[in-house]
Amino acid sequence: MKHNISEILDSEIMPLVRKPSRYLGTEYNSVHKNPADVDLRIALVFPDLYDLGLGNLGLLILYSILNKKPWCWAERAYSPAPDMESELRSRNLPLFTVESKTPLGEMDMLGFTLQSELTYTNVLNALDLANVPIRSAHRDNSHPIVFAGGPSALNPEPMSAFMDFFVIGDGEEAIEDVASRMREMRGAPREEILQSMAGIEGVYVPSLYPTETLPDGRIVASPDAGPIKRRTVADLNEAPFPVNYIVPFTQLVHDRVSVEVHRGCTHGCRFCHAGMVTRPVRERNVDTIDKLIKASLKSTGYEEISLVSLSTCDYSDALELVSRAAKIGRSMDASVSLPSLRLDSFSVELAHLVADIRRSGLTFAPEAASPRLRSVINKWIPDEDLINMSKEAFRLGWHQIKCYFMIGLPTETDEDIEAIAELCKKTLAEGKSVSNKAKVVAGVSTFAPKPFTPFQWAQQISLDETRRKQRLLAKSFKRVHGLKLNMHPAEATLIEGMLTRGDRKTADLIEAAYRNGARFESDSIHLDLQPWLDAAESTGLDIDTALKGHSPGERLPWDHIDLMLSKSWLRQEWESAIANEHSEDCRTGKCNLCGVNDTLPELCKNMIERSKNAKTGHIENAPPAPRIEPEPAQRLRFSIGRKNNLRFLSNLELMNAWVRALRRAEAPMSYSQGFHAHPKVTFACAPPVGEESQGDYMDVVLREQVEPEKLLAKLQHCLPTGLDAFNVLDVPLKSPSLMSSVLAYEYAIYSIGDPENVRNRIEDIMKSPTVLIERKGRPSGRRKKHAAKTVDIRPSLEILCLRETKDDQLTIETRVDLSQGNGAKPKEIISLLGLEASKTRIVKLKTELAQPPLQNNA
Repeated sequence: MKHNISEILDSEIMPLVRKPSRYLGTEYNSVHKNPADVDLRIALVFPDLYDLGLGNLGLLILYSILNKKPWCWAERAYSPAPDMESELRSRNLPLFTVESKTPLGEMDMLGFTLQSELTYTNVLNALDLANVPIRSAHRDNSHPIVFAGGPSALNPEPMSAFMDFFVIGDGEEAIEDVASRMREMRGAPREEILQSMAGIEGVYVPSLYPTETLPDGRIVASPDAGPIKRRTVADLNEAPFPVNYIVPFTQLVHDRVSVEVHRGCTHGCRFCHAGMVTRPVRERNVDTIDKLIKASLKSTGYEEISLVSLSTCDYSDALELVSRAAKIGRSMDASVSLPSLRLDSFSVELAHLVADIRRSGLTFAPEAASPRLRSVINKWIPDEDLINMSKEAFRLGWHQIKCYFMIGLPTETDEDIEAIAELCKKTLAEGKSVSNKAKVVAGVSTFAPKPFTPFQWAQQISLDETRRKQRLLAKSFKRVHGLKLNMHPAEATLIEGMLTRGDRKTADLIEAAYRNGARFESDSIHLDLQPWLDAAESTGLDIDTALKGHSPGERLPWDHIDLMLSKSWLRQEWESAIANEHSEDCRTGKCNLCGVNDTLPELCKNMIERSKNAKTGHIENAPPAPRIEPEPAQRLRFSIGRKNNLRFLSNLELMNAWVRALRRAEAPMSYSQGFHAHPKVTFACAPPVGEESQGDYMDVVLREQVEPEKLLAKLQHCLPTGLDAFNVLDVPLKSPSLMSSVLAYEYAIYSIGDPENVRNRIEDIMKSPTVLIERKGRPSGRRKKHAAKTVDIRPSLEILCLRETKDDQLTIETRVDLSQGNGAKPKEIISLLGLEASKTRIVKLKTELAQPPLQNNA
């Protein structure tokens, strides 16, 4: 059945869901093409909420690469929140792309990014909502080709029944090959397409790969089958990278632009999947990063740039990199963050370079709190170094240190658990000696053994043991002011452990859990273990067997995936861990024979050369100069509006959209003082969600004089579809605030109803001396209840009339005088007139100010 999804979303669904901005698809820098002008349409699907998915760098890179092809249109889709899923299912509507609202089942290809095993049920839910058969074997030529990539796809076997193929390794080059091949094969039988895809390096088609069953029931690749070699980007400087970042309306979990400064890590932390599978280290040079930062900030209007990698402080010229990034940030009123700090004083000094822009807490990852256990995991640093480093951070002005730890590591004892609390207490005590504001936050997760790591043979602790260790830890943290403990849900790690080392039979478990209602396992609010326990029982999975350790001589379900890591080296590292032996980083010592050098010798050689030529230098410890904001020079008043689906933005989302548009227009905005400075931008009102406007105002205070009309033209060019800037006026700096200047509002209300009934209701309202409305007050009391109050809105209803009727189409106009007590709200008027809110459109026509208003020149 065909549906006009856009129309149904706008008229019926958006007013009912909690965050409509997740589904608009009109974000600045989003790509919109005419379907008739392209040969291939691909939906890139992030199987989690938009709030988590939009900032995923891998997806944005693929989106940019594909949309540069004139013959391809790549759109996005995300897991709908439970409220949206409920609305779609109740109306029998399919999941859709956010840009064009096209059902996913009508796309040529669906590409999923698998960032975590905890999103697997969301993948199945997306396919089911798209009316695409969950299992690859059940699809025919009418269905899109479904594929996946990402870190969790490196052991593809648990999801092999659901994917037509996987992309193994770096996706920048592979996605171009996949899209070009699909364009050539479009319209061919499904089997022929998959046969052709299997010929692309890095592409794994499970249905074409021979397997066998071991005596214990595990399914592994046949020994005579060839390996699937990962794709590796050799030169990051030449690799495509998006600067036209999609700018969200919704506030994201990580709401910033990310620039990847280098890829890979050779520290050799034995638990770390990402560090093992991304070898060797490849860098972008400083000049390239410099250009990317400037272009990204300019094209997005973002307020923060993040220098991302597995260990940014290991960059060969980190001081130059961070210094230049900080300089750009200051010049563009943007902060710079370093999300991955190494456990040494140099990291603190680097963070100090950017602290004059925005100072928040520092985050480190010791992972283990005892020297012995840190030697086991190959993350050696003495307790004294960690404590002294933290003390230095507090001395330099940070108030909070966050430390990440794991429990359940191989050879761990209860003393190692208690050491976490002791180390945090010592760190806090040193901090308190410097500042009474010092705080320490410990984030503790449970270890899950990962494929392609030395710990892939380790046993994972049980759910009961995890809970026991968490109780022990919580007891050790009790009643210490300034010390906080956050623990990852034990249930989530159990699910992760059931999946991460699974074989093809694991697909039955995943599907059964999904059928039982499992969703959003990565979100503690929605996490429910029972569907998984029931699924394990119904599919015959023994959880203890799934978590057990393995012998290094065993064949493993992922042995046919060639990530260039030598299995003998992984085994050697596993044995070194048990023996408490530390292994050197190959960038500073001899080659550790991990296997990558056998396949990519030139990349390893370049990595070593960069390491040898790494530049070091002393960083001044003097506190950065406080931000000195110049005196305001000018105040501009813009007449503004919003329309179409941007009427669903909340007030905060709308404000952020305007501020980022002003930043893209290079408006020299004046900022408040302090480390968390805010631009001086104010609005005449806080418009309710769902209301359009042709007559609002925004005041912007500037630190330097500009020509108003020129800035208006630049701003108009930088607005997302649905926002309007009509005119601008230079107003005195000392003018009263916008909100205090509002005298009245004029609205047009477009609805459907009986004209005679509405006319009679209007007459009754206007004749009545009082019109009492019950409103929710502000939260009060310990329970934060909204106290109801009764208000009389009749004095404010200066005009209320039925202006035009055409059959049952009604146009009602009203003028609300705010000087007359409690101003009537359009939604209250709609209710009084007996109109159906979902079939009513509200447009603010005019805001009357005490000063002469601007004329709308649109």
